[in-house]
Parts: sequence; C-alpha cells; structure tokens
Amino acid sequence: MTITQLASACYTSKGQISKYIQSLGYETMQDFKLDCIEYIESIPRTDKTIYSIEKNIKDQYESFTKDIIYSLQYTLKTIDINLLKQLIEDIQHSKRIFVYAHGHARTLCTYIQNELSIKLKEVIICDVDFMKTYHFEEIDLLLLISVNGNTFYFDRNIVHNILEKNVNTWLISCNQQLKFSKNFLYVPTENNQYNDYILRHIIDYILRY
Repeated sequence: MTITQLASACYTSKGQISKYIQSLGYETMQDFKLDCIEYIESIPRTDKTIYSIEKNIKDQYESFTKDIIYSLQYTLKTIDINLLKQLIEDIQHSKRIFVYAHGHARTLCTYIQNELSIKLKEVIICDVDFMKTYHFEEIDLLLLISVNGNTFYFDRNIVHNILEKNVNTWLISCNQQLKFSKNFLYVPTENNQYNDYILRHIIDYILRY
C-alpha cells in the first residue's frame, strides 16, 4: 500500500500521513513500512492455549497449573537476582513511584498503586501519552512496564521522553532484545504465552517488601 492509497483509505491527506509517520520517529513511509514488516515477522507465536468447556475441566486445569509452575521455576532459575534486589531496594528508598504502562499492562499500574498505598507510598500513574509535566525529585523512581516490549515498537517517542527524564528509571519486561539505557529487569520466561502471568508474579513478589 502506498502513502496515497493509505491517505485515501483514511480520508485524509498524504501530508497528514507523512506528519504522523515522522512523529513516530521515521523519516519516510518506506522506513515505516519496512520496520512494520520486520516487527511482524519477529513476533513469536504466543497464542494462548484455548480451553474448551466440552473437555475435561480438571485435566485442563491441571495442565494449566503445571505449565505455570514450570514457567515460574524457569524464571526463578534464570532471573538476575542482583537486579531484582536492586529494584526492590530502589522502590523502598524512593519517596514517590511513577509508573507507566500501555494497553492491558496499565492494570498493573493500578495494582501497584493500591498495594503500595497500604505502605503509605505515593504512586503516580503516568498518562498513557506521557504528555503531562511531571516534576521528578532526586529520590523519586519511574517504573516502565512493557510485558512483551510493544511499547518500544509502537510508542518510540514515549520511550525517548522517558529516557530523557532526570530520574531513577527502571524497565520491567519479558523481552530481552529491548534497547534500554537505564535500569532493566529482564524477566525470562520459557513459554511466551505465560509472560503476563510471570511478570505479574514478579511484581507480586516485589510488592511484598
């Protein structure tokens, strides 16, 4: 599809399409298309197992539980414990926690906010476009959650803006291939279809301190 065809399909001008593509960090439509193709080809097939009410519920539940336990054990053996400890300490020592996530991962922001409020820790959930002005202090922490790394593909400007902030910044993700110049806790998983569960479990563990 050409930029002319895309503009026509969206009932807008080529100039608007070009402007939007540049706002995403691309110089040309061709660069954008090539990156989209490369990304689509790189996506692992992570379709979650479909369960059926027509099949044995107990067997399916046992299978699901065994898979989760195996995945948790794999993560336990492979995660960088030193980095995990450092993140826990940084959260403990921070005055305020700013959390950012995109899509369904934003529910984790609310979860973190609720859990830390019990410990009288202030948590600010950043707006989805990261457009508001946040006044970070030296003892604050900014936590970016990206389960599979999609934020880095679709919201490059947001990641760029986050990295520009003068604040202790952490990324938690199950995608080891992400390029992140600040603190990065990689959460290894043996089966990508369980990434959501495993990352949530890691956050559960962190919040116990």
